[in-house]
Amino acid sequence: TANGVIEDPDIFLSIENLELAGRGIADSVWTGAHRSRTRGPGVEFENHRDYQAGDDLRRVNWALYARQRRLFTRESIIETRRPVYLLIDASGSMNVAHGQYSKFNYATRMAASLAFLAVRQGDAPALGILTDELNTTLPPGTGNRQALQICAALSGTEPKNTGAISEALADCRTLCQKKGFAILISDFFDGEDETFSELTSLRAQGHDVLALQVLDPYEVEIPKSGDYEFIDTETGAQFKTSAEPLHESHARAVADWREKLKLTAAEQDLRWQSITTNDSLVEVVRRWLDMV
Repeated sequence: TANGVIEDPDIFLSIENLELAGRGIADSVWTGAHRSRTRGPGVEFENHRDYQAGDDLRRVNWALYARQRRLFTRESIIETRRPVYLLIDASGSMNVAHGQYSKFNYATRMAASLAFLAVRQGDAPALGILTDELNTTLPPGTGNRQALQICAALSGTEPKNTGAISEALADCRTLCQKKGFAILISDFFDGEDETFSELTSLRAQGHDVLALQVLDPYEVEIPKSGDYEFIDTETGAQFKTSAEPLHESHARAVADWREKLKLTAAEQDLRWQSITTNDSLVEVVRRWLDMV
C-alpha cells in the first residue's frame, strides 16, 4: 500500500468473487493494441460478433450497423478460436501464504484474467487443474460463458495432495490437442525436470508454451532475524529454527535455482516468468501479452 491506499495486487486478491477480480484485471490490461502473431484480417470471412472496445474499426460492418443500429465486428477463421490452455497447479504447496493471500489465490486471478482476455480476442480458453493427477478439465470454448465456467471451476478448487504435477501434465496431452497457447502457472517446487520435460513435449506438438512461476515472498527471502516454524505443506513435516544464520544462504540458493529454471526454459524454447505474489497482477499479465 501507499499512503493507506490499496494497490494491485492486493485490490484484486482481496476480491472474493473470482469473476469480478478476473474482469477487473482484464479491463486494466486491455488496450486493443495486442494481437497474436497468427492474427490479421484473415483470409476467409466466418461470422460477426458484438463490437468490443479496442476492436479494429476497419473490421466493423458499417452496413450492418446502418440496418440494426448495433456495432458488429467481422471475424475470419484465422483470427478466431485459437485455444488458450490454462494449466493451473493445485498441489498442496500452492497453499503457501505468509500473509492473507496464497500462491493459489494469485494463480486463480491470473488465470481468470487470461480467460477473459482470450475471449475478448476471439480465442478459446480451456482449463486444466493439476495436482498429482489431472483433476478438472474444460475443453476449449468461446464466449463469456466459457470464462465464467473457468472461474467457477477454479473457485471450487482447494490445493491438495503431494508430489509433482508432471503426471498431470502428461495427461494434458488429451486436452491440448489443437495447436495454441499452453500456459502453466505453478511454483515448480516438485519434479521440475519432469515438469520441463512435459512442457517441452507440448512445445514439440506445436504449442506456444508459457510458464509462470509464482512464489511467496518469504520463499524467495526469509526474514533476517527471528525464530520461525517451517511446515512442508505437502508432507506436513515441521521444524523450528532461527532465521538469522539461514537468511543469506537461503536467498543465494533460491536466486541460483530461479536462474537455473530460467535458463532451462530458454534452452527448451519456453517463455518464462518468475514472480512473487507481491508483484502487480496487471503488469505481469501485460508482460505476458507483450511476449505473444
